[in-house]
Amino acid sequence: MIRRILIPAGLLVLLVVGAFAAVIAFSAPTAPPVLAAGNTIPGIAQWNFAELPKPQSVKARDGAPINYRLYPGRPDRVVVLVHGSSGTDASMLKLAQALQAVGASVYAISLRGHGGSGTANGDVSYIGQLDDDLADLVKGLGLDKAGVHRTLVGFSSGGGLVLRIAGGKQAGLFDDYLAISPFIAQDSPTNKPNAGGWAGVAVPRVMALTLVNSVGLSWFQDLPAIHFATDAKASNSRTPVYSFRLAASLQLGRDWRAVLERIAAPTEIVVGANDQLFNADQFKPMLQTINPRVGVTIVPNETHLGMIADPPATTAIAAAWRKLAGD
Repeated sequence: MIRRILIPAGLLVLLVVGAFAAVIAFSAPTAPPVLAAGNTIPGIAQWNFAELPKPQSVKARDGAPINYRLYPGRPDRVVVLVHGSSGTDASMLKLAQALQAVGASVYAISLRGHGGSGTANGDVSYIGQLDDDLADLVKGLGLDKAGVHRTLVGFSSGGGLVLRIAGGKQAGLFDDYLAISPFIAQDSPTNKPNAGGWAGVAVPRVMALTLVNSVGLSWFQDLPAIHFATDAKASNSRTPVYSFRLAASLQLGRDWRAVLERIAAPTEIVVGANDQLFNADQFKPMLQTINPRVGVTIVPNETHLGMIADPPATTAIAAAWRKLAGD
């Protein structure tokens, strides 16, 4: 009798596991049509890339390089500047210069998995490694010295990382936080479906791997989970595809409301009124409900990528930083 019950139960388990494995294996992300709003920075063809500082690097705890460019300013006013999805430190040239112009020493970094940082394009070794990389960067560059005011500034998915750190276990790494047009979560009222067409997400794979991760298993987390709406190929200049664990390392997670609620350090969000990926008008009412300590500034007439390129936007961001830094 027991045997007759166990055999069908075992077969059912095998079928479920097999179906689950098939979802993970075969639900790869597909490339959406190229979206200029997320792919092409306004005016970039006229940028003088000879103005880019020389690339430098610091070693993370695993020995991998974390690459950065230094725009020197006041040594006691430091900004660590994080790019958006698929980009590198070079995409932050205009914003870095605007922050430098008002006194900041700006370390524009390429996150692990981007711009030659780490060991593999579009991947990290474990969820949370970007948090550890920031800690290694601060320590490795001596930015943790007494008297140094540190601000973490990030754009788009990098802005999401800023909020993740601000509401996480390593919130003490920085004195304050500035998120520019940040990605909050798929189910946040600030998010347009698939980030306005910028992100092609392998939803079944992501759901399955999220469930696997929730029970403490890190299987298959290196598999691709997101393909951005660009025709760029993987290189030291672009990162078109993210693994599950890289995407998860940038995000606030399923409990994103709790992460936002925990933010205690001075934190500002700046977003363009005409953002094509996110609902700019939803940031302020959402934060008023979850954490009114987080300030929100809407820059009139600005688009998503315009926020890191257009002078009115970079000027507004520089002003927000000066407010945080007390200058």
